[in-house]
Amino acid sequence: MPMFTAKAARPSAGAFLVLALATLFIAHAWAQLVPPAAPSPETETAWTCPMHPDYTMDIKGRCPRCGMDLVRAAAFDVRDYGLEFRTVPAVVRPGQKATFRFTVSHPGTGTVVTKFVPVHEKQYHLFVISQDMRHFEHIHPEQLPDGSWTIDVVLPKAGYYKILSDFLPEGGAPQFAARPLVTAGYTGDLAGDSATLIADTAASQTVGNITATVAYDPPAFVTGLYGHLNFHLTDRATGRPITDLQTYLGAFGHTLIMSEDMTHYVHAHPLDILALADDDGGPPQVMIPPGADLEKLRGGPDVTFEGLMPKAGVYRAWTQFRRNDRLHTFAFTFRVSPSS
Repeated sequence: MPMFTAKAARPSAGAFLVLALATLFIAHAWAQLVPPAAPSPETETAWTCPMHPDYTMDIKGRCPRCGMDLVRAAAFDVRDYGLEFRTVPAVVRPGQKATFRFTVSHPGTGTVVTKFVPVHEKQYHLFVISQDMRHFEHIHPEQLPDGSWTIDVVLPKAGYYKILSDFLPEGGAPQFAARPLVTAGYTGDLAGDSATLIADTAASQTVGNITATVAYDPPAFVTGLYGHLNFHLTDRATGRPITDLQTYLGAFGHTLIMSEDMTHYVHAHPLDILALADDDGGPPQVMIPPGADLEKLRGGPDVTFEGLMPKAGVYRAWTQFRRNDRLHTFAFTFRVSPSS
């Protein structure tokens, strides 16, 4: 019986052309029917204010509420980045130098983050606060080639400390992470040794050659509402208003506000806006114009900070001013009432 083998006919060049055109047509039609996937909150970036993260724009500019330069960030990514904190030696002894080291990792991939966005002239702000809230440091670690951050610290006494890291990873959202540290030689009780703050009865303090007088707006702070700390600075010797205030970290002051239980904190810089837009629609005036030589600027005597306290209780604000190339730190304590 004869056997036959079937052979597929080879399509002609014209058939190939028709098939290719049909494929392109179908792909185009499908693209019109199916909208492109929207960027996820983890990848969508915008220009946002470091002090008011709820304010965002799609172009570079300044925050109309405080005057700060907007930074590029993932404004809608609420994930916390990983933060590894370790010390050398592993057990920190009071009065002896210890090295703090921090490594930041991406919340999605777990990879080490090596690129950070400068905020007020620094990529990494670090705060060291003792449990009794008498010791306060605002310092800035240096980045190593592997992406980690390091700094040498000497803690003054045995006890419990809160270590606060403030940074903005490139492509991420602003981070404010707290880590605990207990030194060698501490024999107290963590709960019993908690700070017991008393609201100030005096509105003025003198540190170095600066006398700072603070007024609160509103006079009684309420949870969930923005409040303002209005500082008026005078010279200790003459009593005259200070007009030679120098910039510190790109602004005419700096403040960190922390609740008595050390669970809530606000990192703020002065409001840079002198006046809101007038009736004619003119732009607001700012204390630090764009592109200004910060070392040549001088300010004072009035500096205003803004903060939103999320919980009722007593808070302490450490506020820093720079004058004559020296940094002066003031600690004011105030009460926040529950909202009605």
